[in-house]
Amino acid sequence: MIQVNENEAGNNNNGSDAPADAEKPKVTIEFPYSEIIKEKVPKAFDVAERVATDWKHEGDFTDLGLSHPVAGIVASQALQKAKNIEKKLEEKGVISMAKLGIAIAKAQVETVVKKINKSE
Repeated sequence: MIQVNENEAGNNNNGSDAPADAEKPKVTIEFPYSEIIKEKVPKAFDVAERVATDWKHEGDFTDLGLSHPVAGIVASQALQKAKNIEKKLEEKGVISMAKLGIAIAKAQVETVVKKINKSE
């Protein structure tokens, strides 16, 4: 589960010239046993949360916290390209069609499950 944690974000409503990152609520990634993984590899988890935050808030992926500068540049370019592809797919309606297909399949499965439960 990915959550937006608005309490940790430095919401800047006072009109100062703070960086744009301060206005973005931080996205936290949580799933069963995520705290164990976060203890074992905190840096990787931090990078994943930064990527998720930039992805959600149309960021530029330049400050991912990677230690090697070339890795940061390559990751930034790859993520920007992936985000552009996602935008193009959204514009063409591919993603909404996929969501519609999933919703239809889910409804069909629920109908079958209800029929099975009634027959028992």
